[in-house]
Amino acid sequence: MKKALVLLLCLVLSACGGSSAARRTTLIGRGMEKTHPDRDALRRIVLVHPYTKEKIDVMYYHNGRYDSAALKKINRLMRDRRANYAGRIDPELVDFLVDIRKRLGLPSTVPFQILSGYRTSRTNKKLSFTNGNVAKESLHMHGWAVDFRVDGVSGKAICEIAKTMQRGGVAYYPSDNHVHVDIGNIRTWHEKGSR
Repeated sequence: MKKALVLLLCLVLSACGGSSAARRTTLIGRGMEKTHPDRDALRRIVLVHPYTKEKIDVMYYHNGRYDSAALKKINRLMRDRRANYAGRIDPELVDFLVDIRKRLGLPSTVPFQILSGYRTSRTNKKLSFTNGNVAKESLHMHGWAVDFRVDGVSGKAICEIAKTMQRGGVAYYPSDNHVHVDIGNIRTWHEKGSR
């Protein structure tokens, strides 16, 4: 009976996603080295840019550390295409995507369609003038946010799962079935003009 209760507690805690402090010791991109919550894990992600068809399939975490060459490939694919500039994507954001994929029960080969990753401040400023959904102080400018879709999966379902993880900002944009996630404060919002 005691073992069953311990197992149940472990399952409940893992479903909650844990606290931000428990998930990381420090943050890359904020001047310090970062460690992963599960040092023995292998973490793979497949990313595709839906318009250019550029695609990467990388094992970005293995042997107890993040792979810098794989992270550079992620940075490149998630670059600001308007400025042709690859900023630094925080590995915690990539971990968030992988954990969403796992919660959905999808295989590691399923590609995330990246609509917007890193943005320069200049690009973000231009977008904020023409798109009411773009925040003037967007976390995209820090490499802490991504807008994406998963082919054949409801963006609304992805959004609901991401919200339960309590790892940052989450929004669903029904106009094109995409989801925004970030590793900022825990919050949620709706696409302007939709409910």
